[in-house]
Amino acid sequence: MAKGLRRLFLLLILGGGIFWLHQEGWLAAGVEKFSSLVTGREEEGPSLEDYEFQRVTRGDVHQKVLATGTVTLKTGAEVKIGARISGKLESLRVRIGDFVRSGDLIAMIEHEDLLARVARFRADLAAEEARLDKIRQEKPLEINAAMAELEELQVQQSLALKMLERNLELNRQGVVSQTVVDESNERAEVLRSQIRVAEEKLKLEEARLENDLKVAQTQVERARATLNEEETQLSYARITAPIDGVVAFISTQEGETVVAGLSAPTFVTLIDLRKLEVTTFVDETDIGRISVGQSAVFSVDTYADKLFKAEVREIRPKAVIKDNVVNYEVILEIDPKHIALLRAEMTANVVVTTGTRKQVLLIPREALNREGKKTFVLRRQGETLEEVPVEIGWREGKVLEMISGVNEGDEIGILKKTGGGNHRKGRRSRRR
Repeated sequence: MAKGLRRLFLLLILGGGIFWLHQEGWLAAGVEKFSSLVTGREEEGPSLEDYEFQRVTRGDVHQKVLATGTVTLKTGAEVKIGARISGKLESLRVRIGDFVRSGDLIAMIEHEDLLARVARFRADLAAEEARLDKIRQEKPLEINAAMAELEELQVQQSLALKMLERNLELNRQGVVSQTVVDESNERAEVLRSQIRVAEEKLKLEEARLENDLKVAQTQVERARATLNEEETQLSYARITAPIDGVVAFISTQEGETVVAGLSAPTFVTLIDLRKLEVTTFVDETDIGRISVGQSAVFSVDTYADKLFKAEVREIRPKAVIKDNVVNYEVILEIDPKHIALLRAEMTANVVVTTGTRKQVLLIPREALNREGKKTFVLRRQGETLEEVPVEIGWREGKVLEMISGVNEGDEIGILKKTGGGNHRKGRRSRRR
């Protein structure tokens, strides 16, 4: 048993090594070298007829990160609507899939008892407002009467003082007795006392008016607050849409009783399909190249031939570990132009552009040849081909950036594909 496993293991290693040699082009090269040694045929140089040529051009090349994500709803795009009062659901105005606008009526809860309470408290408010109006109308009249009484006493006092002065003069002349003078003085003193009492009475009436107005206004405000509270409770019987959206879920039907407790029971869920974003997972090896503001494109399975534009809006710091692979969540802001085509939970294949090099030398990827550790291209020189070692930079799709080795306008050879199979890149033609 152990010997069989050992053989199987050795065969797997041998097969893997042969496959790697084949991928690197060394296996075919070795076979042909061995064949040439056996047959005595020598290698031929590359022939122009075996190649098609393209010029080295200039253009932009982009560095990109590939990732997979999901179209998700933004925070606030999904709203669960519930009832804040208890009662029977009298009418339900929407169905799943209906589009509603903010403020549209969704449902109505029975509310006859609330209407009666609102009517009662509205009457209480009217009574308090009438009491306040009565105070405003009657109390100023009482103050005016007190002021008139005070003014009358002041007139009487002025007359009494004149009479006292005249009697004093007549008493000095011996015309009137001292008793008359004393009576005049007493009359003046009595009027002075009455004026002080009238002044205090006027102040008391003014203070009472101010206090009565404050009390009456407080009662009016309390009645109005109570009415507002009841009207607010009544408004809870009308369930309206807080946002524009599509009805995604209904859990309560007409005739069922809604019981509002510490948490409002949810019976309708709205989704605003315009508030979508892409949550993508970027590998830890690539996250260092991602930054806010970078442009991105993504596709979804249902529109495989369509690319949606987006932009990196947020890079979340907390890692997400799944199957022992460390990823970071990157949030993409979707261009609103075609957002109506998307739906939440769609799988998104994302490409983020992390860098751009402008107007660099470019060659087709098929023109690059590798032989062992040597990397080169075949450049046309008149009627011959020349191997030119090159240094490559960024790769994007089917083009490569050339850092050194070629110049703009050079004609680079690409091995033609034949019906009998493709020649290995970098292989020289053999002499027959």
